Amino acid sequence: MKLGGGLITFKDKPYTIDRAMLERTASQLAAYSKGTGRLAALVHGGGSFGHAAVAEARAQGGLTPRAAPRVQLAMLKLAMEVAASLLKYGVEVSIHPPHTFCSGGECVLETLKRDYRLGLTPMTFGDAVPADGGVEIVSGDDLALWLAVELGVECLIYATRVPGVVKGGRVVPVIRGLGEFEDLGSGDATGGMARKVKAALEASRRGVSRVVIVGGDMLLEALRGVNVGTRVDAR
Repeated sequence: MKLGGGLITFKDKPYTIDRAMLERTASQLAAYSKGTGRLAALVHGGGSFGHAAVAEARAQGGLTPRAAPRVQLAMLKLAMEVAASLLKYGVEVSIHPPHTFCSGGECVLETLKRDYRLGLTPMTFGDAVPADGGVEIVSGDDLALWLAVELGVECLIYATRVPGVVKGGRVVPVIRGLGEFEDLGSGDATGGMARKVKAALEASRRGVSRVVIVGGDMLLEALRGVNVGTRVDAR
């Protein structure tokens, strides 16, 4: 499961959580977890925390290695809020900051896989990692893809504030290739909807049976297999 940062925060208000939506999201995940399903892993985006911190760093000298702690702190604050909400509803998440397991474009997922084996739901998020000459931005969309493949899950869901991939005012029911959807970027730090679609297509190509991009209000339906949002099928 990937929770978009724009779903759980107000992207136009720096460092502001949409608490009503976060609560609704946590309650839906809890309802699924307490039923017959299991939430294998959870990733969340940066929203108005990560993207605001990146913008501030760029305005104050650029994304040098010294900028990484500012972004890391912002993302840890958001992660704590997300974890607190989930734990309140009984979803037992363990927090894994990517700057502790990613470097040089590679992420070692062994500690997340360990927690999954122990019955926990490993949770991670988009992050900044110091690198030679700058900062490496680790995308939550890519982390969700890598975790889905590594854990061998059958379903990967990208939850957003919009009801799916929207083109011409309508939700696209199925995407089988990037093609006409290459212009979906939002200009944020990690590429917006286009990045999400690319990651979803790659997950489908690498064996994840069901990949869906869906609005946060339909999260429980998507988890239960109802045909909602945009299905991504590259097979």
